[in-house]
This record gives sequence, C-alpha cells and structure tokens, in this order.
Amino acid sequence: MKTSNQATGRLVGWIIAVAALQPFGAAEAQAPSTKPVVLRVAYPAGGPADVAARKIQVPLQSALGQTVIVENLPGAGGSIAAANVLNASPDGQTLLVTTGNDMILSPLAMSQVKYKPENYRLLATILPTDFTLVTSAEHAFANVDELIEHSRKAGSKEMTVGSWGYGSAPYLVAADFGASTGARLMDVPYKGAAPVVQALLSREIDMAFVPLAPNVLELVRTGKIKAIGVANTKRNPFLAQVPTLSEGKYLKNFVYSAWAAVFIPAAVPPSAAARLSKDLAEIVKGDEFQRFLRDSAALPVEPMTLAQADAFYRQEIEKFRRIAKLVKLEPQ
Repeated sequence: MKTSNQATGRLVGWIIAVAALQPFGAAEAQAPSTKPVVLRVAYPAGGPADVAARKIQVPLQSALGQTVIVENLPGAGGSIAAANVLNASPDGQTLLVTTGNDMILSPLAMSQVKYKPENYRLLATILPTDFTLVTSAEHAFANVDELIEHSRKAGSKEMTVGSWGYGSAPYLVAADFGASTGARLMDVPYKGAAPVVQALLSREIDMAFVPLAPNVLELVRTGKIKAIGVANTKRNPFLAQVPTLSEGKYLKNFVYSAWAAVFIPAAVPPSAAARLSKDLAEIVKGDEFQRFLRDSAALPVEPMTLAQADAFYRQEIEKFRRIAKLVKLEPQ
C-alpha cells in the first residue's frame, strides 16, 4: 500500500511539474471560443433596426469566425435592451443594436433609466435616414416658410404635430423647430411611427417629423401625404425635388437624422472594440449592404474608424442635450 501511495504521489507531482512548464493561458489561446456573439436588438422583430441587424449577422459571423445570433429585447424606448447589454460581461461578445436617438434621449426623458449615453461606445451606424417634415394632404403649403407663417399668424390655431411620445426624437425635433421659428405647435403622442403616419392619412394631425422610410416615400410619391422639407443641409436623393428645411428663410443648419447603430459597453477592452469596428466597417461598405440601404430608402453609410465614431457620437449627445435643455425636458 505504501509503495502504491508513493507511486501515485510521484505521478501527481510529475503532472503538476509538467503543467507548470506550460505557458500560462496556452490552452485558452489554442481553443477557439465557443461562446456566440449576441446582437441584442432593442426593438421587435421585423422593424427597420432588426432587419438591419440581421443583414450584418451572417457577414459578421464570417469575419469573427464565431456564431452570431440576433435576440430581440424591446420596450421602454430601447432602455431594456441597453441595460441588459450594459450588465453583460464586457468582453465584446454582447452587442447592442438600437437607434442613437433612443440611446441618447431615453436617459433624458425617463427617470427609471439609470445609465448614461457615455456608458456605451458607438461601433458603426447601419441604417441612417433623414427626418422629413410631412403634412396631411389637405394642407396646401408650398414650402416650409408658408407653414411657419401660417402657424405664427394671429388668430390661427396651434398646429398639431405627431410624435411617439414625450422625449422621443420626433418630439425633440419638433420642439427645436418650434423654438427656432416661433411656430406654434401642439404635440400629439402616438405609440410609434406607424400610428403617426396613419394619423396623417386620416387627417387627425397637421404634421409630423418622421424618418424617411419606404412606406413614407410611397405615400409622398402618390400624394397621400405631403413632404415639406428634409432636415438636412443637402437634399435627400430619394426626394430630390423636396427642398431641405435649411433652404427656407427661417432655419439654417437644421439637421436631424434617425440612425440605427451597433454599440458596445464602454468597458469593453479597446482591442476588442477596434476589431469589431474594423469588421463592421468592411461589412457596411460592401455592395450587398449598400444595396439593402438603397432598398430601405436610407442614406449611404460612410464607414467610420473608432475615433471618428467616438467624435460623431459625442456630437450627437451634445446636440440632443442642448435641445433637451432648451425645451426644459425633464425625466418622468
């Protein structure tokens, strides 16, 4: 028995000694990760951001050499998915797909949201589109100046403007429009873009700022709603005949876009962030993804480096915080 115990002891000691000679972490370096990368989408399946996420899913999987899955976690202005991703391990394996507008505005408008936009890092925009001022077909405004002058006229009623709720991007865009021009507007909240468009068609509201999407484009082209102007400094290629709002005499540099994007927690190591940024840049500039953007009536995506994405994100945060302060937006 003693001889057996001694032999066992020598064997265990030999195993420990051999293991000690191996470079630390060699096993981990050799074994490929089996953990899937998750694209957590802040909206229901089938929406524009979800479709864009699924367009990058397969090419991202090829670039990373790992399984990539898409999971939808909608609700509360994107804040449920955002909080979930922030609480995940900051290893670059869990990514957030949401709109930059909701990422920035939800903490400003909802008291239950405890994170800040700076807790996240922008990797890539994947579905940018211009906000467009549209009116119901009954209005005969030839341009934005006529709309503003009608609204400011003594004795005229406030113009009703649809949004998808207090603190949403359309709410803030309309508030900035009113503050900048003196137009008298009354917000009418709905539960999303589709009900706002339906309210325009049924003439329940006078106007709205909506992202230019294929359904909106078709309604404008068929005369069922009217496009007054685009919130950009250059005309939208899908509505080349429609002037920008900045072409009028009351507004200058009035620029607002809706942009779905991919984010990660700011705590993710820079090396992992840089790898993801580079892979996504290659994907979005590819012919297939650019074709998807054209089919979606979206603007072309210009790939950004991580530093460029950081600068753009900071600029958008500052812009929306400025407007929120101007209109006295308070968390509710």
